[in-house]
Amino acid sequence: MKQWATERAEPYHIPERALQAYAYAAYNVEQEQGCAVGWQTLAALGDVLTQHGQVNSTTIDEDGVTSKPIRAVAPAAGGKKSVPDTDGGDIDGDSTKDIPVGPMQLMPSRWEQYGTAAEPGNAPNPDNIDDAALTTAKITCSAGDLTSPEGWTTAVSEFNPSPVFLKAVHKKAKEYSR
Repeated sequence: MKQWATERAEPYHIPERALQAYAYAAYNVEQEQGCAVGWQTLAALGDVLTQHGQVNSTTIDEDGVTSKPIRAVAPAAGGKKSVPDTDGGDIDGDSTKDIPVGPMQLMPSRWEQYGTAAEPGNAPNPDNIDDAALTTAKITCSAGDLTSPEGWTTAVSEFNPSPVFLKAVHKKAKEYSR
């Protein structure tokens, strides 16, 4: 994956470390679940949600962990203004409400349900691009068949059903598919 990502990162304007995570996550769910979520969809989500983990001058270290925690950048899941707390602040650091976390801006309840470590034996970390991309792929795949336009829209709506959000993700995924 590293060589593949190295060759494509610059032309797609995606940080190599993030592209590597998206490609691994897409490959993993294809192999393990038969789910056809392309790296392009994961990259489009990563771009729209946090500029591939680079929002607010954040970087992704070589180990995949963001240089600082990314919290509440994107609208709450489902486009809601406020989501009652589900994790006691354990994941997001906020014990009054749930806020999106990490480079893929996952809600704590979704993280608790789907959180997966890309590296076996490690605890899943929402601030690790590998874990966040793999968890995002699993959430996306849980929505059903992504090979039809309707299925893809349903899957991406799992993160935010806003037509503006869906259009932005679709536009980026289309760019990455070239």
